[in-house]
Amino acid sequence: MGADEETFVAEESGASEQARSKGCRAMQFNFVVSTSDRSARRWQSMEFDIVGRLPPAFHHPVRGYVDALVMYRAFRVAG
Repeated sequence: MGADEETFVAEESGASEQARSKGCRAMQFNFVVSTSDRSARRWQSMEFDIVGRLPPAFHHPVRGYVDALVMYRAFRVAG
């Protein structure tokens, strides 16, 4: 299991709910490799938005240095 899959397992097991229950108003994931469309789409399917780009933060074995994406999700606050 790669790092992305481990992160998704944590998110799907209730990390957002746990954070929300502790009073967090948002979550941020700091490093999705920009060449991984599948990973970016998966985060977006969990209501995360791309809010930033870290130029060239990751050394891809074929493409050389590529950007990393910062993903963010604000929670709806009752009241």
